[in-house]
Amino acid sequence: MKKFLVSIIVLLAGLSVSAQAEAYLKEEVKADKNSLNIPYKRYELPNGLNVLIHEDHSDPIVHVEVTYHVGSARESLGKSGFAHLFEHMMFQGSGHVADEEHFKIVQGAGGQMNGTTNRDRTNYFETLPKNYLEMALYLESDRMGYLLDSLTKKKFEVQRSTVKNEKDQRYGVPYGMLQETKDLALYGTKGHPYSWPVIGYTDDLDRVTLDDVRKFFLRWYGPNNATLVIAGDVDPVKTINMVNKYFGNLEKCPPVTKQVAPKVRLPEETIKTFYDWVYFPLINYTFPTVPMYHKDEAALDLLGDLMAGSRKSLFYKTFIDERDDYLQASISHPTFELGGEFSLFVVSYPGLEITEQMKNTRELVNSTLNKFGEVGFTEEDLKRAKAERTAGFFSINESIAGKASILTNVQIFADGKINVQDMVDAYNKVTKADVMRVYNTYIKNKNAAIVQVLPDPKQNIPGQKYKPVESFNQYANVKNDPKDVQYNGLTYNRSKENFDRSVRPEIGPSVAAKAPTYWKTTLANGLEIIGTNNPESKRVNILLEMKGGQLLESDGAYSLGTSALTAGMMNEGTQKYSSAEIEEEIGKLGSSMGFSSGRKSINGRVSCFVDQLAPTMTLLEQRLLYPNFDEKQFKKDKKAVLQSFRSDKTNSATMATKGWAKIIYGDETILGESTQGNPGSVSKITTADLAKFHANNIAPNVTRIVVVGNVTKEEFLKAASFLEKWEKKEVKMPTYSGFPDYETNQIFMIDNPSATQSQMRIGYRTIPYDAFGDYYKLTIANFALGGNFNSRINLSLREKYGWTYGARSFATSGVNEIPGYFAVSAGVKRNSTDSAIRESLRIIREYVQNGITQEELDYTKKSLISSDALRYESSFGKASYLSFISEYNLPADYRQKQIQILSDLTIDQVNEVIKKYINPDEMVIFVVGNGFYVKEGLENLGYGKVAMLKPDGSGKKKIRKKK
Repeated sequence: MKKFLVSIIVLLAGLSVSAQAEAYLKEEVKADKNSLNIPYKRYELPNGLNVLIHEDHSDPIVHVEVTYHVGSARESLGKSGFAHLFEHMMFQGSGHVADEEHFKIVQGAGGQMNGTTNRDRTNYFETLPKNYLEMALYLESDRMGYLLDSLTKKKFEVQRSTVKNEKDQRYGVPYGMLQETKDLALYGTKGHPYSWPVIGYTDDLDRVTLDDVRKFFLRWYGPNNATLVIAGDVDPVKTINMVNKYFGNLEKCPPVTKQVAPKVRLPEETIKTFYDWVYFPLINYTFPTVPMYHKDEAALDLLGDLMAGSRKSLFYKTFIDERDDYLQASISHPTFELGGEFSLFVVSYPGLEITEQMKNTRELVNSTLNKFGEVGFTEEDLKRAKAERTAGFFSINESIAGKASILTNVQIFADGKINVQDMVDAYNKVTKADVMRVYNTYIKNKNAAIVQVLPDPKQNIPGQKYKPVESFNQYANVKNDPKDVQYNGLTYNRSKENFDRSVRPEIGPSVAAKAPTYWKTTLANGLEIIGTNNPESKRVNILLEMKGGQLLESDGAYSLGTSALTAGMMNEGTQKYSSAEIEEEIGKLGSSMGFSSGRKSINGRVSCFVDQLAPTMTLLEQRLLYPNFDEKQFKKDKKAVLQSFRSDKTNSATMATKGWAKIIYGDETILGESTQGNPGSVSKITTADLAKFHANNIAPNVTRIVVVGNVTKEEFLKAASFLEKWEKKEVKMPTYSGFPDYETNQIFMIDNPSATQSQMRIGYRTIPYDAFGDYYKLTIANFALGGNFNSRINLSLREKYGWTYGARSFATSGVNEIPGYFAVSAGVKRNSTDSAIRESLRIIREYVQNGITQEELDYTKKSLISSDALRYESSFGKASYLSFISEYNLPADYRQKQIQILSDLTIDQVNEVIKKYINPDEMVIFVVGNGFYVKEGLENLGYGKVAMLKPDGSGKKKIRKKK
């Protein structure tokens, strides 16, 4: 357990603020090399603000996180969604900060910021270069103390519209209503704080008034209901002095007491069923359990892992290994302030008679739950589950944001009485008896809230108008919730401070981020290995990239989908181990390992403890070089892929991705195909095809390995000595040309009758990647147009009109020497689809005609140059940087060269790039949405008749006639 140093030392000697602003050091947790505990100093201000400071000088960055102990659970009946709506309002400026200026300042510094809301809390955070610490504290304190100074009806209406769009985006998708339906089934209709969705009900949001928003702020957004965590390259004494200056005299909100709720008890099994635009039937069992940090939480987590977390687990064997009518069986155990949920998911392949099928599934779930009590598990099973559960804690020092999040959580929900080592110890102390005790207490013969999501039969009726699953607000008619009394009599008492907030803090001198130094070697067989030492981490993280991937399927060399299926089978058994055996061996080491296939490569990712590097590499050798391509497993993988093609037709985002690829690269090219292939090609693939693909193309001379960890080159090469014996092969990479050239501004559409939003893409092919030429300059030119939150496109579509949750434009790097594309992308309100397209094209044309402004260019330079401070923090951030250098054969100082190019760019040079590569008259328009509602508006844009495409994006497209 951690040691507390309690003190009443006043740290503000010489600071010119009133004595009422003095902070007191309440406790200190010191660094201990034998413990995973995060060291920090905790202070308390007289106004109740809880402040934690964690000192970490490994990178020149800081993370500031303010968390208010208010989430959706504090809302009144009939007034849901306030907490989340208020998260949006807190980004709309404050008394001394203009509209959208929070994002502009932080992103202009090269930083990142956001906010999140859940049932129990709302937080706001930014990670940015260390010289912006005081500015971050100024910004957060200003919206804590002075938000109401800038609150307007117009801002409120735009954010209400944005939140409603966000709900459509998250809930108006396949399975989107599962969470809301589950909450109703589990927590009932008697006012439990978790029985309504965090995002709220649309009709409640429609009833919200500006006065309601003011009252919500006054009730909950005070320093006495907040925890401020500052982590990173800071001096604690100077930092707490800044905190006292900016937060010390802010007015309190009314006292906030610990929230309580009745324990959830289900007197009987509850089953709720709804029909959705889905392909796979799903059933979800949820058993009520314990709050976060409860003594039984760790045992329940491990129980779920033992039941369904591996190929040896009972649920995997029963539903996946021994049968072929189920796609997935998984268990999770999320916990919250007022309770937990032991949640079991089973996804089925469609059956002939859905009612009977789901009845059989429930019977099988129940019998399997009971069977677990009979067959149990071994000590080895428990040991592996513990190793897998605790491995992630050993990477905690890699991210100041991650450490700040943990410190925040344990302060708010565990009164600061635990730390990271206590969490690890909690898992390691769990015994077999503990697991069986929680099984008997919370699961065996207990009632569950059950939700069934079934395919809507209307999907199979051509031309049928689809009505989306409706949200049911069980509290819509509640007028006088007793909790409403706490909002009576609230008044805004503006804080009195003895400094001038109109004078902003000066930004200190910038500190250049140091790119990681690295070692590099090429083995005799052509394998390239690049690595860097990371003494902060107790883990070694390894990336593998084997060139080829889907590209190797070109010109009929292999059936489409062969690369993806090969990568999938490399995650299974080997010639020495079965799938379950090698998974067991990897898990016991606390390691992880996996392969996947993309457009241009098969990729691997490995993570292990430093002292387990050698045995992990032994297992990597098996999976990388000796997969067994088991027929039984391949049959299951192949069936899952074939069935997924049907499921893809229910998801607008998936259809947009596939359709856009065909539009940009053509129906006949490999780049126009999904990396998974298509039903016709996949159905023909055999294990012999996979073995051939693996034998011919998994080769060292087309492979790059990136190593990041506290190991030297010599230590890695010794542990992975098998790599030197890997046989070199001749792998020929294909080339491409002859992509489609469309008539200008042609509109393509895929009809998705279930869509509550439209997926919009506007763009065309551009140029391949280059680090120092026009491609790099195009990314710079795009930043002001659509490359950041305060870009022209996002500020218009989201912040001005409220048509979208977010809009952006970007340029992709392409594949090898193949051109990428430039595109505007957004999920937009259905009835505003045509308006959003018209406005996007107007903004682009204006940008091309008038060019970037000097202010925008200065902001772009400042932001992109400063962003390097955050680039190299995590192990995988370092790995991505090294991989990029290796892939494009870049010099070690390539970032310095790019920064010099960026610094020297003139406004005329940027405008030249804009005019050369951003041509709205050559762009095509693509929409996936509900044609019944949006097609007419699209045709009224004046670009001709909409070309309707098939769900995979194939179909007739007008090609420009050659002269």
